[in-house]
Amino acid sequence: MQQPPQQPWGYRPPTPPKPAPPWYRHPIGIMLIVTAALGLLLLLVDAFGGAGAPAPAPVTAAEPGATGPPPTSATTVPASVADRIRAAAQDELAALGEVTAVQAEPGDRVTVSWEITEAATSGLTKNNARLGVLRIMSAVKQVEAGMGDDYRDVRLLGRFRLPGSTEPATVVSLRFAKSTVQRTDFIDTRYLEAYELADTATIQQAFRG
Repeated sequence: MQQPPQQPWGYRPPTPPKPAPPWYRHPIGIMLIVTAALGLLLLLVDAFGGAGAPAPAPVTAAEPGATGPPPTSATTVPASVADRIRAAAQDELAALGEVTAVQAEPGDRVTVSWEITEAATSGLTKNNARLGVLRIMSAVKQVEAGMGDDYRDVRLLGRFRLPGSTEPATVVSLRFAKSTVQRTDFIDTRYLEAYELADTATIQQAFRG
């Protein structure tokens, strides 16, 4: 049996190198662990931190006699005389025409402009104009009577786009004195004399007859 070689005196065999420490003991690993722990702690604080926050105070109705500003509410602006006449006249006209403008100042002239609806024939279109006069005047009379009859007279301006024209023109212009309005019944059965009821009348040729 062969003997191992003899080592010189004082010889020490080399020690094997120490294994590397695990990653969590490395300085960088420790820093990562601390950062993750802090992040988790912040998340827990955010999740449970609001649990003890005070709830908003309930809104209670004011007790009778309590001081303080009254509850606000939307205010309704009363319609002017012109607005009332316009609405009433359009309701009366219906499909016979469209009210385009109304001027009505207290104690002054009432002026109503409207566009006459074109019908299937010229004769029916003329009837639309005559009936429109009666219905507008009926609306004006009712509204003004409810407001105290504070006006001077009434002017009606009926407009229509004549053949060959690009814009509507005034084809019916009437003036009714206040006394005429008050004593006249403006009913549909009088449509043939609608223009004759006025104190003054200017009718375009195409709407006469």
